[in-house]
Amino acid sequence: MNPIKELTEYFSDITRLRYVANLLDWDTQVYMPPGSSQGRSEQTALIEGIIHKKLVSEKAARLIKNAEGVANLDIVESAMLREAKRNYDRAVKVPIDLVKELAKTATLGHKTWEKARAKSDFKTFQPVLEKIVSLKQKEADLIDIGPTRYDTLLDQFEPDAKSDWILKVFNELKPHLKRILGKIESSTEKPNQDVIKMHYDAQKQWKFSVEVLKKLNYDFNIGRQDKSAHPFTVSLSSIDVRITTRIWENFLPACLFGTIHEFGHAIYEMNFNPEIHDTLLADGSSLGIHESQSRLWENIVARGRDFWKYWYPILQKYYPKNLKDYPEEEFYRSINTVQPSLIRVEADEVTYSLHIIMRYEIEKALMGDDVNISELPQIWNEKMETLLSITPPDDAKGVLQDVHWSGGAIGYFPTYTLGNLYASQIYSKILEAHPSLPEEFARGEFSTLVSYLGENIHKFGKIYTPLDLLKKITGEDLNSNYFIEYLENKFYPIYKV
Repeated sequence: MNPIKELTEYFSDITRLRYVANLLDWDTQVYMPPGSSQGRSEQTALIEGIIHKKLVSEKAARLIKNAEGVANLDIVESAMLREAKRNYDRAVKVPIDLVKELAKTATLGHKTWEKARAKSDFKTFQPVLEKIVSLKQKEADLIDIGPTRYDTLLDQFEPDAKSDWILKVFNELKPHLKRILGKIESSTEKPNQDVIKMHYDAQKQWKFSVEVLKKLNYDFNIGRQDKSAHPFTVSLSSIDVRITTRIWENFLPACLFGTIHEFGHAIYEMNFNPEIHDTLLADGSSLGIHESQSRLWENIVARGRDFWKYWYPILQKYYPKNLKDYPEEEFYRSINTVQPSLIRVEADEVTYSLHIIMRYEIEKALMGDDVNISELPQIWNEKMETLLSITPPDDAKGVLQDVHWSGGAIGYFPTYTLGNLYASQIYSKILEAHPSLPEEFARGEFSTLVSYLGENIHKFGKIYTPLDLLKKITGEDLNSNYFIEYLENKFYPIYKV
């Protein structure tokens, strides 16, 4: 058999096993009874152990070596070999006992986090977080691609990214965000948020979100939407991509924008070229690129004025009592209110990255043993006060609001801000090719954008590395000026500054 084909098939079985693990995780967050986490943790550990054994086997090493001897690989074959080596090189350094322990702790950690957040009690979560941090430190020390533990973990989510580069990007971005925020806060023309904080029937919110999904080309033949404590997207194969949302009856944006955000992730994975289905390449180029797709749809498109020229009359029919006589322009302004807030996932586009910068600083310190975990709520609150001038009233609205650390996803948060930067740079290029997109959105037509993203990003999966893909699309390296200009052009008119 052709060495590349044999390598591809072997690692495709590993991908399918990961889909099985994803199915267990999906059920854990969506339907599993609350008292069943111990049994689920054992099942998850078993699957992760099987995956690990296949990854580090002598056969995997032999297949990689054989493939390395093949000359004149095409771009897909080269990427397949690159990803196989990347997976093998990381996995072979980690003992199976640690892999299983991480898997068990992550499953138990998620349920413990849910309980702690419901009670707003960090002390309930503290012991499991201490264990997760300790295990992730051990994992980083073993893999050790450096120069720091945090760099090793960051690389898992954003290949080849280094914390020094992330810090440089954040340090360049932070003063611009604070400048824009200061200018907006000085305005006397502030939107009124009262309309989006009225009571909105949950079932109608759900029906509206599904109507939007269908219009955006989400394929319910190979996907579904459910509810979870924290919205997420999961692939159970290349033709089974599921999303979740959450509904707050007294805050309209939560469900709709959560749904559209996850749609951006899902449509990426639904549009992979069939050639790479169920292979190591059936994934986003990086989580930053993945996030660019969700942020593009959620913010640039769905929080845009043109989107609501089509959708607002429809939403008014769902909620005539609340919206019948409320002007479309004022509704648009209300969903784009800029105001320092407690909850990251509900943060506006200007302050959102300040939430990310804070989490980056904390989790980097966690990996460097620079934080006493018992003091984390206090550290969190102090950083919130420094960056956003607000202090959380309790743990649920503070240190316990995010799910990521409960599952061991340390090094993940910077990809959210990278996603914002990638999205604005990519969309600027798309507008050059398709300047009529805003008019299409106003008519409820989204196929041009779906097709462009499918042809230029989605179909490639992991064939290109993130910065190579960005340069392929835009002709440039990462340039945060596009994001800064986007914020100024959007929010200064809203606030009349």
